[in-house]
Amino acid sequence: MAQKPAKTEASSATPDLTQAPYPTDTSAPGASLDLTSLRLPQNFGASAGVKKVVTTVPVRKPGNQTFVRVHPGADWSMAALILQLKEDGECYFVMPTLAADLAQEVRAKQLYTYVGRDGNVALWPVNLPGDDGRLDQWSQSAHSAADMAKNSWVRLVANRHVGAYDVYEAPNVSDEPVWPELSFREVLNLAFKDRLITSLDHPIVKRLRGEI
Repeated sequence: MAQKPAKTEASSATPDLTQAPYPTDTSAPGASLDLTSLRLPQNFGASAGVKKVVTTVPVRKPGNQTFVRVHPGADWSMAALILQLKEDGECYFVMPTLAADLAQEVRAKQLYTYVGRDGNVALWPVNLPGDDGRLDQWSQSAHSAADMAKNSWVRLVANRHVGAYDVYEAPNVSDEPVWPELSFREVLNLAFKDRLITSLDHPIVKRLRGEI
């Protein structure tokens, strides 16, 4: 009777993938290419000399899920005459000489320069007291939040029950804000480059007056 050939360690045995080095088919496309060695560093933008160019500056209140810092410099904030459209919240800078003609449409607001954790810069318009010296609680709490944001990261959440903003501070965030390499004048010009009302002939004014 013919003897069965003795079993040998078959080359087709199932490989043990729990052990290193792992079996690798070096003939497979890309098998010898280690892309992990080309990992970019966290500061790649800075190390590569990439510079962010600011082309747009929004004019709006910070979102209720966004922590912000307000620029502490006195020359980075100003009072201005603002016309804010109710339907979309868009703000227009109005020349002070038009205050009497547009008294029902404009409001004096303080413009605060702020940035979020993402480094995006914006202007925050907050109502100033009216001719009677009164100021609503929403605006009062917003001014208080802006003052706090000069020294720490804060976010605002509307509290409808009290008619004011609740202000939350980020106690564990110690990094300082990164401000754009722009002057306050440049920030203003970018914010209102297409939204400057210098006469009563402006299309927005005519629309509000029912002339077009």
